Amino acid sequence: LELNGVVISIPLPPGAQPTVCDVDGVYEVDRAHSTLEWQIPTIDASNSNGSLDFSVPGTDAGLFFPVVVSFACEKPYYDIDVSGITGADNEAVDFSQNIALIPDQYAVI
Repeated sequence: LELNGVVISIPLPPGAQPTVCDVDGVYEVDRAHSTLEWQIPTIDASNSNGSLDFSVPGTDAGLFFPVVVSFACEKPYYDIDVSGITGADNEAVDFSQNIALIPDQYAVI
């Protein structure tokens, strides 16, 4: 399974400026939504873990939840394929397909 465009959104207290000490990938602070956005381009067998080390002074750890994770996957869990489309007249129909696995919502509460 290969996840692409992984973004982990961590809530921050309003107005907080986190100090990021170490990060695999890149990050940005979204001040409009008071979140720390950790971006990892690809998670796969060769890149299956990462870390983000940050601090916010004097904050209750419960304020960092829920963590919301978004990602896309170009291949579903099972390797299935549409081999052809046939119209009502039993004639083959030209078609194209786009396969993606995109979660509606994934959160750590």
